[in-house]
Amino acid sequence: MIGEGVVFAFRYFTVKAGREEQFLEKWQQFAQWTLNHSKGARWMYIVRDNDDPQLFVAFGPWESHESVADWRQSPKFRAVFSDLAAVCDRIEEGTMTEVNHVKR
Repeated sequence: MIGEGVVFAFRYFTVKAGREEQFLEKWQQFAQWTLNHSKGARWMYIVRDNDDPQLFVAFGPWESHESVADWRQSPKFRAVFSDLAAVCDRIEEGTMTEVNHVKR
């Protein structure tokens, strides 16, 4: 049986055409706010699709499912996140739990 591993929060962002650099600036601010004000956040990454420059995926590990839920449900989160969402056409979020990993 596989034990419960690290919890990851993630989001897919489809950014409005021509707003990609603005999005990255806003994401940086949002990520820094999250790390400074959210218990349980460990680090945050963002990657960009090589074939679709408007598609980004942001993700990072958290201490628990509860810490992710608390972050997403806080009124301050909604206020900070709305600024980021304003430059996006579409956002999808999710939470996943590590089931295995391989190290070199």
